Amino acid sequence: MIELSAEKVAAANAQSRRLRELIQDPKLLVMPGAWDALSARLFESMGFPAIQGTSGGIAAAYGLFDEELLGRERTAAIYRDMVAAVSVPVNADGEKGYGGPEEMDNTLRAFVASGAAGMNLEDSDYHPHGAAMSLVSLDRQIEKISALMQAKKRLGSEFFLNARVDVFGTVEKHADGMDDAIRRGNAYAEAGADCIFIFRPGDREVIGTLIREIKAPVSILANETSPSVPELQELGLARVSYGSSFARYAISAARDMAQQLLAEGDIAPLIRTSMPRPDYLKLLSEPFVSD
Repeated sequence: MIELSAEKVAAANAQSRRLRELIQDPKLLVMPGAWDALSARLFESMGFPAIQGTSGGIAAAYGLFDEELLGRERTAAIYRDMVAAVSVPVNADGEKGYGGPEEMDNTLRAFVASGAAGMNLEDSDYHPHGAAMSLVSLDRQIEKISALMQAKKRLGSEFFLNARVDVFGTVEKHADGMDDAIRRGNAYAEAGADCIFIFRPGDREVIGTLIREIKAPVSILANETSPSVPELQELGLARVSYGSSFARYAISAARDMAQQLLAEGDIAPLIRTSMPRPDYLKLLSEPFVSD
């Protein structure tokens, strides 16, 4: 068991309270997905008030699929580096929690020790790569959330929980999963989750229905078909994050530059359009402190 000082818990609690304030603010909280300290520092320097970690982006940086392959301790160490690089709250991607209810105390302690303000927790079940997504039972997921809440109480932690509902990853049409998504969202909120996080959220109509029917702040994992930030703000969404989209875009840009080098032998035009070197070095020097 990870032993935590009162000072470490208090520091994490301050970040948890700030993240909770941002979620409860009427303004939509927009959180790009950071995969390392540099991307987290970039997003803070641009004015984002909180950072969401992306398990997919972190795993990809090590050439791995997004399947908890790095393990809890190594993942928490990566978040420790992110937290140390920025001053704003960092919400970790806790994936499926690294085990069942009996592991929630260890998972909580690992992320609080990293300084994270909170984490996502998925309700999809463990499955081999390439297999269809399936869900843990509602009762089982409530057990996990309840175990996390009990662990928080014992620790004196205010850790933020963004409970992810994966129902729409298991059905062909959103209409087929709507009732179950709403039922799970409300059950997780009642069990103590601070925010309900929707995977594959669908269009404006689906998102609007979820916001109306789930009795807690609602967040979505946005993709290329999702409404824009102004549209989501109009709907009353509390939070939007973008998973591994930024990491995928970054590696795409690196591929384009490499292709240019192979084809033309000259990447000077691309270098000239990249971030100016002084701005780049600013991210690498002292920790960024917002005004």
